[in-house]
Amino acid sequence: MTAHIADISPDLPCHRCGYDLRAHAGDAKCPECGEPVAESRRVAQIPRRPAWRNSDPRWRRRILAGVWILALLPSLDVMQSFGWTSGIPVPRVFSYAVRTLDETLFCQMRVDQPLLFCVGVVLLFSKERGPHLRPPEWTRRWGILCTYVTLLIWSAQLLFLAALVSVGISAVFLSIPLKYQPAVTRVFVEVSTAYLRHGLSPKPIAEAVLVASSSAAILLACVPLFNALRSSASTRVGAILVAPLALFALVHLGQAGLACVHPSRVIPASVTRYQLYFRPDTFVAGIAALYSRQGLSGSELIALMVELAKWCTIVAIAIWLTLARFAPRRQGRRTSDIPSC
Repeated sequence: MTAHIADISPDLPCHRCGYDLRAHAGDAKCPECGEPVAESRRVAQIPRRPAWRNSDPRWRRRILAGVWILALLPSLDVMQSFGWTSGIPVPRVFSYAVRTLDETLFCQMRVDQPLLFCVGVVLLFSKERGPHLRPPEWTRRWGILCTYVTLLIWSAQLLFLAALVSVGISAVFLSIPLKYQPAVTRVFVEVSTAYLRHGLSPKPIAEAVLVASSSAAILLACVPLFNALRSSASTRVGAILVAPLALFALVHLGQAGLACVHPSRVIPASVTRYQLYFRPDTFVAGIAALYSRQGLSGSELIALMVELAKWCTIVAIAIWLTLARFAPRRQGRRTSDIPSC
């Protein structure tokens, strides 16, 4: 009798049906579903994640910011398609500075897409603080590394400006008499000329690596997104919302890997189309074509559907987490409105 009382747990629901098993011995079975009580004890000892409202506030804010930044990727393309960028003024720091948004590098060189993508993904890998949390640290490290590799490879397309500046500095150094030239003159000349010769036309393998790194970053970012969704809802809802992002990331990784192994078997456009995983310009252009009743080819329609699925998934996750963020406030207001007896 003493041993039986010692086995009684203060709170022991069945891991399958939820039946209360507090008064059952360890070698017994659940009277509702027949599952062993020992298995329910083992599951009860596993530390569970805290609810979304009880999780780390700093982690919640960064997850929400990262998801909304990724959801707002098509914003500049939408403004360009409607011609709004020419009417948005930009602060003039110098007298020869640009005047409107369409004259900046954000519109001319499309700097906004890699910056927003990398900032949003890095925010998703924010470290969560809290007791009994054992997040997979390797996913965070490798995800941030893939994000930095993506930014580095993409920024190589903009380094020609630095190469031109380096060429000018080299020309100034070469105009100095030989005995007075700095020791770094040859370095400036070699670096600037090498980049102008090879950097402006990267090999297809660089574009395949860019696709692979961005897709791997999104695939690893599905882990913190799933943790956030299952904290605010059920595990099933989190898996349903994260599954499209992970599926498309695996498809792009397979295309990039096939392009690296057998370049002749893959059409380059099918790989280079998804350099940053998201292609908001393809999404906006397809929507504009459908709105103006212009025909789309089969490949363009497939690309539009893929981008639409990605964007709708990100927006759905952002809205879900935002509603979960403000749900405790609404519940607190409702309870405060109830008159006390």
